[in-house]
Amino acid sequence: FRNPSSSQNDSVYNMSHSKGIPELPPLPPSVSSGPSELYQLVLKNSRYPPLMQRVSWTLAVPFKEQRYHRSPSDSIANNYTLTSRDLKLSGLHKMVSPSVARATFDSAKQRESYAKTVYSSDSDLFCACRHIPEKSMIPYSDNHPLTPEEQFVVMHLHEEEIFKQEKVPSNSDIERYCYYIHNGVQKDMLAPQDKEAMSMILKHIPDDFLTNPNLEKLLQSLQEEIQTDYHLSLMKAIVDYILMDPTERKRLFIRSFPRSFPQRVIRAPVPWHNTYQEMKDWNESHLFIVNPMMHTLQHLWFTEFSNLRFVRTEEMLLGELPLLPDEFGELIQRHCMEARDILQKKWIPTCASLFIDQKEKWLHLAPQNDYDSPQQIEEYFASVANLMSLQLREMVVNSLEDLLAFFMIHKDGNDFREPYQEMEFFVRQILIIKLSVEEPKIVFEPPMKKCWDLIYHCFMEILRSSEELPKVEVQIFPELKREDHILHTVRPEESLVSEYVNKAARIFENNTVGPQKYLNVYRKYSDLLNNKAEQEVTNFLKESHSLEAFTKKINSLTKLKKEIASMHVTVPLAMFCLDALKLNEELCSCAQKLKDRLIEFEVDENRELNKRYMYARLLGYHYILVFYCMDISALKREVG
Repeated sequence: FRNPSSSQNDSVYNMSHSKGIPELPPLPPSVSSGPSELYQLVLKNSRYPPLMQRVSWTLAVPFKEQRYHRSPSDSIANNYTLTSRDLKLSGLHKMVSPSVARATFDSAKQRESYAKTVYSSDSDLFCACRHIPEKSMIPYSDNHPLTPEEQFVVMHLHEEEIFKQEKVPSNSDIERYCYYIHNGVQKDMLAPQDKEAMSMILKHIPDDFLTNPNLEKLLQSLQEEIQTDYHLSLMKAIVDYILMDPTERKRLFIRSFPRSFPQRVIRAPVPWHNTYQEMKDWNESHLFIVNPMMHTLQHLWFTEFSNLRFVRTEEMLLGELPLLPDEFGELIQRHCMEARDILQKKWIPTCASLFIDQKEKWLHLAPQNDYDSPQQIEEYFASVANLMSLQLREMVVNSLEDLLAFFMIHKDGNDFREPYQEMEFFVRQILIIKLSVEEPKIVFEPPMKKCWDLIYHCFMEILRSSEELPKVEVQIFPELKREDHILHTVRPEESLVSEYVNKAARIFENNTVGPQKYLNVYRKYSDLLNNKAEQEVTNFLKESHSLEAFTKKINSLTKLKKEIASMHVTVPLAMFCLDALKLNEELCSCAQKLKDRLIEFEVDENRELNKRYMYARLLGYHYILVFYCMDISALKREVG
């Protein structure tokens, strides 16, 4: 049913058949209207068979999948490797437990021989190398690494073997290959380009070029070119992958397609490979560093407990500072006890619940009967204990660092230039030290040595709070009785602890200078404390003085008392805050007692003088009355 008058259709028909490509015959001349859409579609598919399915459950499904009755999961899985294209999920073997796998591969040598067998069955490359004549022959063994030149020879021979098995693509093959790249895969089947990729590309362009309006069109065209190249590379990769199947090449009438330039990578000699593999296998069998539960424990720690500290220094800085030494010690102890409760009542039980919920990841290590050795499960939980001990040590070390950083705020000390200026020390202090009198001197309450003992006790309290925490297997197996059942933590005798304590001691020493220096302010009032002022008043009273001298002496003591009362009650000095209220009150009391003694002496003296004066006046009145009475009696005698 050919139309001899249609030269174009006839040429297409002949050309297609000359290539071995099926083609529909042209329409008869009696058909007046144009070819239908169905005829055009069938004509196109007969010349270029479809590469991808037009309608499918998932995107980018090869057309070859239509001949199989597979589920989407089976179809996706079979697209990865040609050797597994006939497999189904229902026909896959079940996973073998690690214990059975280790029984199958008893040693590293057996695994090595197994790998050689598999590799030799997939490729005859090294067999071909053994038959290379003279110059090209390369002796290969596991213990003898290849030089770069020998590796080049091996790769070259491998490429030659592949080249011999393939044919050079013809012009028709190249034409059809290019057609399928540009038309075989639709763009809506492709994964969109990552937005970060374009952002990373634009970062390499100067900002002046990106903001230049004259280059806006050029920038847009370059972005479109990048997008086009991305789509083209994806379509080419899909076509290359489908054409790896010989049946697809036959269906699409492409005997051969161009191969990309071979990638040659030179590997440095690795004589330590066998040793590394043995050590890796030993670690997997004894340290269990790749066990999934180790990752689970790490994830739990970093997401929920890594920020936990025995001492919450940020909360202390925002709280009420400074504190009395006893209050500060109680605060540190309360923080440590709260952190210990979290570890003991939340962290360890949570870890135990993870082991119980995910027991399939480690239960195969336990002995299956009474005759099996429990060595593996013991080594496993020993590794778990080591991991949790490292996490606990990390928390202890971080807590020690935070406490040291808390004291490091006052690392510059509190020495000052006299006279004392309160505004020099504006950072909040930590401890309150009271000043009191122990005649004949002023003392700190508590003493500086007890203050250092308190700081040292804070560091030791962190260590004590981390001790005696049980291992996780104690929670999982309560009936298990073992001697070593606690997690290891930082010990007080470790150099790490002594380093932190020594740094804190240096900071403390730098802060003891200011309080001692501030006591010089009270030097002028030392006579009130060593009884010298009282002796001076005693000597003053032994002598006779005028009322004006007494008034002057009393006024001097009044002025001294006012001067003491106007002194600082609280004295900020970096780490310490001196509380001088009690000391000032005692000094004022001493001055007031001396003043009262002078006043009382003067009052007593005046009272005595008044008594004498009154006695003298009364005695004079008595003599006048006696004389008057004598005169009256004489007069009576004369009259009588």
